[in-house]
Amino acid sequence: MTASGSPLPPIQLDALREVVNIASGHAATALSQLTQRRVMISVPELAVAALTEIPALLGYGEKVVVIAMQILGDVNGHLVFLMPKANATVLAELLTRKPVPADGDFDALARSSLMETGNVLGGAYAGALSQITGSMVMLSVPIFGVEPPDDVLRQQRDRGPDRGDLALCLETRLTFDEAGPRFDGHILLVPSKASLEMILTALRVR
Repeated sequence: MTASGSPLPPIQLDALREVVNIASGHAATALSQLTQRRVMISVPELAVAALTEIPALLGYGEKVVVIAMQILGDVNGHLVFLMPKANATVLAELLTRKPVPADGDFDALARSSLMETGNVLGGAYAGALSQITGSMVMLSVPIFGVEPPDDVLRQQRDRGPDRGDLALCLETRLTFDEAGPRFDGHILLVPSKASLEMILTALRVR
């Protein structure tokens, strides 16, 4: 996952990586408590890129499970957890200990388990945003969907006049138990223009 060129200087990217790694550790702890299993979360790649570059960064060629949350409070924007449907199916079966129907539709329990996973991840990164900016950051109730990835990005690009043009894209790797299955997905943080400036200002003084 590589961008054509980050709009942030290396010192700000390093500060972001530090905060993201801390947030990933908090999310892993919360998921371990939720599932009663050992969970490790790593972020192999972090990129800050224009929304138009995100589809190439994701590299998804199929429908994806989407857990979308609005960022509320002093920082505004959207946080979206994306995972290829095949990965999400196996993850839902692991979390619920029940097979997903052969037609591929997620029942209420599977949707709930995936939304809770997205909510835990989102909460950890919202906490990181709060830490960066020293501001109140909250998340809305998550919304579940299964959509082509281009539709997800089009929805972000079509938001109101204060929508941001840049997104923080985190490749996220969840591993359950030491030799257990690995699930790869992405988290997109799309702050509003004013919120992005707030985050960048905070990073400059770190």
